[in-house]
Amino acid sequence: MTEDQIKHMVNRFLGWKLPRDTFNPDCGISFDKEPYNAHTAHPALYEPSGTNLFDATQADAMVRYMLDGLPVA
Repeated sequence: MTEDQIKHMVNRFLGWKLPRDTFNPDCGISFDKEPYNAHTAHPALYEPSGTNLFDATQADAMVRYMLDGLPVA
């Protein structure tokens, strides 16, 4: 796996929009599924992405850990 492929995987992981209907955080992490600014002309939804558990350096380490020892197809 190349460095560019690893970087791509890390960026995709961190940018993935979490599924609103099934995202159920735990360990003190909260997620308000209700719209905010509903009483204004600009209502919106919270749309969390990626993770708040890792920063980019940690996500890079996780991807490398997952790839270590990867069997050849």
